[in-house]
Amino acid sequence: MPNGVLEVIIVEGRRLKDKDAIGQSDPFIEIYTDKKYKQRTTTIQNSNDPVWNERFTFNIHSGDDTIHFDVYDSDVAGKDSIGNGKVKLKHVFDDGKFDEWVKLPAHFGLSVHGEVHVIMNFRPS
Repeated sequence: MPNGVLEVIIVEGRRLKDKDAIGQSDPFIEIYTDKKYKQRTTTIQNSNDPVWNERFTFNIHSGDDTIHFDVYDSDVAGKDSIGNGKVKLKHVFDDGKFDEWVKLPAHFGLSVHGEVHVIMNFRPS
């Protein structure tokens, strides 16, 4: 895999699975290629269709082949998982860009816990 800079824009989410008993979720996303270095969106209060429009930058090194999007519902007691999506970076490296809805599959992939609109641009170094 090439080295370079990956720009990630978390645009919005839609139909995120509701984890709260009352009201809607308070979602945020942790983004990472390596679990030791995670970046995070702000928390959007009371929305299952949140809009973030937040931009993140990752330095990509050889061995980085997947980017992860872990979506959580922020709670007083911590966080509940809404779902996890991932994209093979090969899709971004091949075109230099990526603009798609990333599905958050449920366990065993039988249903979906929502989707996140992600735009990525890769600049080789």
